[in-house]
Amino acid sequence: MEIISIIYIDMSLEITTEAIVLGKEDAGEYDSRIFLYTKDFGKLSAKATSARKITSKLAAHIEPLLHTTIRLVSRGDAFEGRGFQLTDALTEHPSSKGDQAEVRSALAIAEAAKSLIPDAVPDQETWSMLRDVCDLKNHMSVRELLRFFGFDPEFSACEFCSAAPPQYFLPKNHFFSCRTCVLNLQIGRKELIEVR
Repeated sequence: MEIISIIYIDMSLEITTEAIVLGKEDAGEYDSRIFLYTKDFGKLSAKATSARKITSKLAAHIEPLLHTTIRLVSRGDAFEGRGFQLTDALTEHPSSKGDQAEVRSALAIAEAAKSLIPDAVPDQETWSMLRDVCDLKNHMSVRELLRFFGFDPEFSACEFCSAAPPQYFLPKNHFFSCRTCVLNLQIGRKELIEVR
């Protein structure tokens, strides 16, 4: 189903499109920041006001791995850093049933993809891969995901000491590292992707 709508009203931008929820994090007492890979605009993030309240209409539709139709609104140009507000979300396809290991693996792929994919760069191949991962049709590993984005751990070594094979990938810097060098750098867990 092809769903896309872009509307400009009095310097406001409104977008309706399909998205895959890659992750979310708390933002304030009741709000959440949602990380999405949209079919038409690539990776975007949006604030979901009151999404953590028990009465939230959005909560059930913005869980990681869901394929959702979303409506985003922004004052000014959100692509220039002002940000989006998530106003509506409706699950397109309920999550596929899978065992805990499959769901954990898909969540790890979504979290790693959130770090690897640049903002606002749509790609049909990435959309198809993420949709299959979230539907539990593609059981790729983090190693295969890194290879998909051009960072093959098989031909890599630690950036600091040249130890091979590397155990971690640092998406911010786009390089691999071994366990010892990561400990010496004192890098937070959220800044790393474990190669497995």
